Amino acid sequence: MAEIAVTVTESGEAYVALVVGDPPEVRDSVALDALDAADTIPALDGLVLDFDHYGRVVGLRVTGSANSILAPSLLDGADVT
Repeated sequence: MAEIAVTVTESGEAYVALVVGDPPEVRDSVALDALDAADTIPALDGLVLDFDHYGRVVGLRVTGSANSILAPSLLDGADVT
């Protein structure tokens, strides 16, 4: 079973790698704060999806407070940098 790698910075931001092994080059990133649902789901203001060359989702950047956006179970196993 694949494990999700989560890295949290001292500033409270985080990265959730959705690939196993070396991360691929990120070709495009899409911030989710522009979605209409961001008005009702505050976490969307702090999320950015990263896509590889083939358009596959390879990571999730948390640009806001990871404690407010990610589930505690993901943060419990996170690496802190």
